[in-house]
Formats: sequence, structure tokens, C-alpha cells
Amino acid sequence: MSSSLPLRRLVCRLFTVLGIVGLAAALSAPGVARAADERPKEMPYETTGPIPLLDPSYRMESHKVVLITDHALNPRLVKLDAGQLVAWISYSGWPSTVVFERETAKNMICHSLVNFQIKDDEIRSQPIHAGEFASFCQLKPGRYLYRVIRTDNPTMGTAPSKSLVGEIIVAEEKKG
Repeated sequence: MSSSLPLRRLVCRLFTVLGIVGLAAALSAPGVARAADERPKEMPYETTGPIPLLDPSYRMESHKVVLITDHALNPRLVKLDAGQLVAWISYSGWPSTVVFERETAKNMICHSLVNFQIKDDEIRSQPIHAGEFASFCQLKPGRYLYRVIRTDNPTMGTAPSKSLVGEIIVAEEKKG
């Protein structure tokens, strides 16, 4: 009986190894169901890894992006085609708030403000911290001025540029 114990262990190990190899082969076979990809479908991904790489040929055409830095907006003037939206991404160490005059609300084409709220005579974004973004509703054709404001932070000192001015021009819809 003692001589059969090492033989049983060997057989168990063999079946364990065969089971692992079989499972790996089954999971790598085409047509095997995998977990759902929860990443946004609007952006085509080149890899399935945890850190996606955007396909270099991808161009987001429904948005134009403004970068907020410590001293400037890039670009300061955004020209949108009809139907395009604008989004702001902060690369500033200071929380930034995008502010429009309240009258701009009459020219917005949206059902609800997501990143913005109407407060007093202004439409204001929530503070946008470094690495965060906010986007705005579609606007009717026209010219819109906005400001990016910052407040002093006791732990960081005085903001480098307290107010930056930007402009959005929305073109008429092309007939054709």
C-alpha cells in the first residue's frame, strides 16, 4: 500500500497539469465567450489590455477639445461645425471653472446640463481639476465668449492666471 501512495500522487499531479493545459487551450480557442468589454464604444481600441491604446487613425469629430493650462487656453478660439460639442481638459495645477453668461442658455441645444449649472447670472462648470474634463451642450450657430476662472487656494498660494478668456464660434449648418 505504501508503494501505491507515490503513484497516486503522480497520477493526481498529471491530471492537474492536463486539466490546466486543457483549460488554457479552451479559453484561447476562437468563439469562446469572454467577459464583456466595458470601455466606451465611441473610441476604437487597438488592444484589449487594461490600459487601452487608441487607434492612431481615430479622430473624434463630434467634439473639439480646449486644453486649460496655468496661463492659457489652447486653442483660445474654437470653431465648431453645426452639431459639434466643446470639451475642456485641465492640465493646470489649479481647479478651473468654465463660465458663460446666462444668456448663452437660450442658445443651448440640450435637455439637461451635466457638467454645468445655472447660478445667478452665469452658467458655471463644476471645478475642473488636473486630468479632469467637462463638456458643454451643443450650441446654436453664433459667437460665444466664456471665461475660465480660478480662485486662490490657501495651500497652493495665488493662482497664476485668475481669469482666461475663450471664444467659441459655431458655424451655420451646411445645406446640401
